[in-house]
Amino acid sequence: MRIAVTLFFLCLLPFYGHSQDTAKPVAPDTILLNNGKVVITQVTDTSSPSVITIIKPGSRKHKKIELDRENIFSVKYSKTGKEDIYYIYDTLVGHDFTVEDARKFIAGEQDAMKGFHPVGISIAAFSIGFASGDYEGNFFAAAPPFFFAGIISYPIIRVRHKSVRDIKIANTDPYLYGYYLAASGKRELHTFLWGGIGLVTGLAAN
Repeated sequence: MRIAVTLFFLCLLPFYGHSQDTAKPVAPDTILLNNGKVVITQVTDTSSPSVITIIKPGSRKHKKIELDRENIFSVKYSKTGKEDIYYIYDTLVGHDFTVEDARKFIAGEQDAMKGFHPVGISIAAFSIGFASGDYEGNFFAAAPPFFFAGIISYPIIRVRHKSVRDIKIANTDPYLYGYYLAASGKRELHTFLWGGIGLVTGLAAN
């Protein structure tokens, strides 16, 4: 009798495994942050007035983390296709744009993050850093790269039209402001980074 029961369950295992494999995975939700970044994951709890709970992206153990509501623009749910707007127009907390203008601002941030590449400035920063380190060979060698980084933060940033997804909003103030902030941040980071790399390389070569 035991042998018959065991054989019965063994016969059921392939069907159980097949049902598990064919089960459709739950589609992730889309979280749009105010800084332009997008988080693709499952939202598990929105009952708190200050945070929402999500599954940590890439977590195999489905670890849960919390996101501040103040940093979230919207959440789009995959099951319903509905988008909940978390952004609130409130100048007291620094939300100076309306919801429509905030969406344009975020679009500018995203286009800059994707399409603005300060290659020329990075090369110049590396060259100045290398020349300074190779020539000076002392503590004062760091002055020229940092001076260059300070100067380069002033020139106007032009919108790279190839990266603009919606040309209709490309000339609006919120879009241009968002593009400028994201692009200037990338430019400053690349200037310091490559200036430092050039400086270290120059000092090593001295």
